[in-house]
Amino acid sequence: MKSLGFFCQDCEMLVCRDCFIVTHKDHTRIEYTKVGEAARESLKESAAKCNEAKVPGTFTDSIANGEKMLRQIDTRKEEIEKEIEETFTKLKTVLEERRRFLLAETEEIASAKKESVKKQLNEFQRLENGVLLGCQLAQSVSECVDSGEVLSIKKLITDQLERCLKASKEHPREIEEDGVILTKLEAAGISDEINRFGGVFEVDPDCYSIESGLAIPLATVGKERKFKLAIDSPLSLDKATTHLKTSFVKSDEAKEEGRVVIANDNKTATISCTPQSIGQYLLSVTIRGHHIKGSPYYLYAKASKNYASLTNLSNYPVGNYTYGVAVHANGDVFACNSSGFVQVFSQDGNKTRTIGTNGNSDGQLQSPFGLLVVGDKLYVSDDNLHRVQYFSAITG
Repeated sequence: MKSLGFFCQDCEMLVCRDCFIVTHKDHTRIEYTKVGEAARESLKESAAKCNEAKVPGTFTDSIANGEKMLRQIDTRKEEIEKEIEETFTKLKTVLEERRRFLLAETEEIASAKKESVKKQLNEFQRLENGVLLGCQLAQSVSECVDSGEVLSIKKLITDQLERCLKASKEHPREIEEDGVILTKLEAAGISDEINRFGGVFEVDPDCYSIESGLAIPLATVGKERKFKLAIDSPLSLDKATTHLKTSFVKSDEAKEEGRVVIANDNKTATISCTPQSIGQYLLSVTIRGHHIKGSPYYLYAKASKNYASLTNLSNYPVGNYTYGVAVHANGDVFACNSSGFVQVFSQDGNKTRTIGTNGNSDGQLQSPFGLLVVGDKLYVSDDNLHRVQYFSAITG
């Protein structure tokens, strides 16, 4: 075995003299003792740099915090398991009490029905026995040898038989009771409720709520709609919003993603969405897969209106007591009239037609007050009749 007395700088390894001649002949070699000292000094410098960069106690604190968190998770897990067991024990007690109540109620109803039937059966038996007894007595007397004895009791027996026959004929033959006992045990519905009962979450979804912007659930096509989201979380806002997911879905299932904008306030984020077409949308906001309070939110997107065609018009002769005005996308102007109809003006200010007549029947108005045009529908609120009707904005 040869001594490794040299260091190949090209391969960075210790080699013997023979290896240098055979496999490292063109490489740079040096005695390893010379290189070893330099390597030792280099390692010392590296260790010194690590010591300088190291913050004392950093990993110790992190480890301690991690171990503390593990204990907290175990403790909380045990608390939740205990809470679940206690809750379901209470539910079992309630369910058992309900079971006993329903069984007792069934026994009470069945007993009442059976008692009623028994009374009727006893009455049937009494009538039947009366008729049979009368028949037997009449047969026995008719066979009596002494005619005088027959004559003496004939009327008594005949009256008795007639009374029995009359009672038998007048008494109903059907049992005035039924064997029906109905149940209403909606197990499927209760099972569904049980399956939805309770929940265990990493975060409390109810701590997150949209605090503004919901009073007017309308948006305009192509324009950004913003909602403020109040966040109550121990995490910083930027970390909390990483768990936020939003979706902006139209009724026809066309998906348009909303986006989360970080606001300056450290407890507020802004949900932003821009509808691309007219119609109803659902804005969903979830945190770690759970909907926040109130999500999903309904939002109706309307077309943007261009009023440029009205800028050159000076006025419309609508008259006095005009409380409501609305404008159609085609430029028609609708104005209330106290006489019980709505006036319609063209873009040049000329009155073209009226909608509605005075009265209180369908399609009639007494005091039109507020107007709203949505698409080709004209909605009219009536101050006297306390109702809202809608008309075709095109045909009336």
